[in-house]
Amino acid sequence: MLDKEETERLYRQQAEKMHQLATTLLHDEEEAHDAVSEIFERLTDGAIRLPAEKPEAYLFVCLRNLCLDQIRKLSLRERISRHLTLETPSLIPVETEQELLADMMTYAEEVMTPQTWRVFQLRYDEGLSYRHISEQLGISQVAVYKHLAQALQMLRQQFNPKVR
Repeated sequence: MLDKEETERLYRQQAEKMHQLATTLLHDEEEAHDAVSEIFERLTDGAIRLPAEKPEAYLFVCLRNLCLDQIRKLSLRERISRHLTLETPSLIPVETEQELLADMMTYAEEVMTPQTWRVFQLRYDEGLSYRHISEQLGISQVAVYKHLAQALQMLRQQFNPKVR
């Protein structure tokens, strides 16, 4: 683990360049700032250990990977949002949307296997990653993916029969 002075030196030298990279990847200033902060937080608490050779390059690789993970999660959320809508997005009353979501959740709980329902809950209610779900339930990440794919397919068939 780096000492405080070394971490501060790296931050002063690299933060602006890292922020530019994150902004380029994420297309969002706030998310870019959060990503750079998270990298230095991980560095400070020892979650990231810099190699002796080219530590700056390693920081950029860590940042790139973090940004790609965020993009992947964002893309997944967007896909799920599109798949679970009944039609093209429209301006519907919040109450109607809440009723629809309640209906979807009731249906899901009734028809999904207990394992698929638990995976679905952990992913969408608690926002856990595939890795964390697999660790918590003692199943592989591939199994997590399969359970989620099955859950989404069930919801699509019931609530959006046009999409098959």
